[in-house]
Formats: sequence, structure tokens, C-alpha cells
Amino acid sequence: MGITDYYDTVSAILVFTCVLTSAGWVRCVLDPAESRVARAGAEFAGMIKEKQRKSASYSALDAWLRKNGASYHTGKKTDPGRFVAMCAFLAALGFVTGLGAGFLFSVLLSVLMGMFLPLYVPARNRADARKMLPDIKLIYHSLEVQIGSGVYVTDALSECVLSVRHIRLIDALNTFSADMMMKSDIYASLEKFRSSFDDRYIDSLCITVVQALESGQAVELLSDIAEQVSDMEEDVLQSGKASLDRVLTLCQLLVLASVMGTALYTCVIYMMTKAVSF
Repeated sequence: MGITDYYDTVSAILVFTCVLTSAGWVRCVLDPAESRVARAGAEFAGMIKEKQRKSASYSALDAWLRKNGASYHTGKKTDPGRFVAMCAFLAALGFVTGLGAGFLFSVLLSVLMGMFLPLYVPARNRADARKMLPDIKLIYHSLEVQIGSGVYVTDALSECVLSVRHIRLIDALNTFSADMMMKSDIYASLEKFRSSFDDRYIDSLCITVVQALESGQAVELLSDIAEQVSDMEEDVLQSGKASLDRVLTLCQLLVLASVMGTALYTCVIYMMTKAVSF
């Protein structure tokens, strides 16, 4: 008896679980009053969350998600618990979907779907890094001008939120400004700002700001890094152009192959028709 013989049973169990979960959610929405069971569940969830916060693996995953901007790509409420749950759900969905094609295929599909989010989030973060390059260059130039004019470095960095357009940079700069007003701890605020991105230019920006606070000399460093960002923008532009050229070449080859295949097929049909007529 193979694993596929249990496909209907597993499907029925999953459907029953989904229906039961949906019914529970609907009941919570329609009857928001807290019961003793609900309070006990909330207390239990709080205990689990507190333990997760103290876990090194939980903290590491939380830092990785924040650095790669997962909340902007997989939902604003994404945390390590929800992220792992989504990965497990996709893996289970892949396993159940592939049962009809065999156990090995089901396991392979489960692994592939389970690894989708861990690969998708960094890919979107790299795309964000390319899109943020103009804003980062603008921040460097703005800081260079304002610091050169005598504006305090933290005030200059907070004012940059009015110039940037990328949502992640706007949110990070707003958080930085709020932290500075609430705590007045520039180093902690800068570290929180830096940990929100996986970008070497933002790392360099934070290092430059720290050096400016300690030595008061940051204009030259900002100018040098701004030139590096400009070079990086040129490299990204050239890379995009090369990628577009490859796509156009591939399209041309596909069109040529289609024309040649159609011509060859027509010739073969014509020759077979002539051979049958003799």
C-alpha cells in the first residue's frame, strides 16, 4: 500500500483543520468578549513569545528579517514566529500537492516551497538596495552640504527624510528621529537605523556619522562615499543594460528558431505529401 492511498484521508484532515480554524477566527471576530479560555490562551501566547525573545535563534532570525526588510515584502506583522509558520505551511502545502505524483516528488516539492521565502526575502532586499541608490546618494550630498554649513550631524540626518522617496528609508529615518527625541542616544539610534538594512553604503554612512561626532571631520568622507555611490549607480545601469541586451538576444533567437522550425515543418509536410501522391 503506497503513500498515495492516504491522499484522500490527508486531504480530508487538512480541509477539516482549515474549516475548524476559520470557524474559530469567525467566532473571535463576532464575539470579541474575552472568556477565561481566551485569557488563558493570551497568557500562554505571551509566555511563548517571551521565551522566543530570549532565544538566541529567535533573536538572530528577527535581526535577519529586519535587515532584509521582510515586513515590506511578506506582511507588516511578519516576525520570526509567523515567518517560520509561513515556511512550514508552504512546505506542507507542497508535500500534499505532490502526493499524487509520488512520495519523492512530494518531498522535493515540499523542500522547494519551504525554501521559497528564505530565498525570496534576500532577493527582494537586493532589489531594494538597487532602488535605494539614488536616495542614498542624495543623503550623502545633503549631509555634505548641511554639515559644511554648520548644521549638527544628527539634525542633518533627520532632515534627509524630506528628500528620500523609498519607503524603507523614510520609515528608518522617521524611526531614527523619533528615537533621538525620546532617548537622545545617538549611538543606539544609529545602530538601530543601520540594522534595518543590509547595505554597505548605509553602513558607511553610519560609520561616517560616528566619526563626525567624534572628530568633527566628515565632509571629505561623505564626498568620497558619494562618488563611490555614483560609480555603483553606473555599474547597476550597465548591468541592467547588459541584462536587457541578453533578453533581446534570447527573444531574437527564439523568433529565429520558431521561423526555422515552421519552415522545416512545412518542407517535411510538403515532401511527405508529394511522396504519397506518387
